Amino acid sequence: MKQVGEFWLPDIDLRWWSHWGKTRRKTLARYGQGGPKTGDIEAALAHIPRGGLAIDGGANVGVYSRIMARHFDRVIAFEPAPDTHACLVRNLADWGLAGRVEARAQALSDRAESVAMKGRRGHRSLSRQVQGKGDIPAVRIDDLDLPQLAFLKLDLEGYEARALRGAAATLARCRPFVLFEDKPHKAEAQGTKGEAHDILLAAGARLIERIGVRGNDWLYGFKPLA
Repeated sequence: MKQVGEFWLPDIDLRWWSHWGKTRRKTLARYGQGGPKTGDIEAALAHIPRGGLAIDGGANVGVYSRIMARHFDRVIAFEPAPDTHACLVRNLADWGLAGRVEARAQALSDRAESVAMKGRRGHRSLSRQVQGKGDIPAVRIDDLDLPQLAFLKLDLEGYEARALRGAAATLARCRPFVLFEDKPHKAEAQGTKGEAHDILLAAGARLIERIGVRGNDWLYGFKPLA
């Protein structure tokens, strides 16, 4: 791993075929203070009351986890790729957030299983997807038995519907705000195109806002109980 600005990044993002210069510029421009990606999560959080517990599903190196830790009392950050998880842990320690953000080296799914994380040669860690069986543990959110959940963020490269299926009881009980990235071609590759929206609508959530320049991040929320 190597430090770029405020972020430790995995070696896969630093090799010549990963376009190191591009990685460095994009990391600092998009994820630095005031970058467009930090603006996306802050736009979502503007709709959500402060406090409580949040989940950062697909945390990568912790950019969103750091912002979420300022908004919520506690964050559980799931990052299944071992090298990226190591960077997440180191970043949280450097930022003084290890006590508020719990980093878990697990994927989110609709069943307890063991999966592999794969990406195309030359692509950075952000584009890795769950592909087939492997040695990375995957868990259901429902099996965490959370007493409450205020916010669920999912950026799982097409695996979002699987994670939401595994959170059905938690959604019904806790009624959290949900932010997920929807890139249809990635969901289609997993056989779940459009399913994440259907799950949330069937659970009683409503669309609040599409966030980002391309509107790929969808924020859903539940109406307050009478």
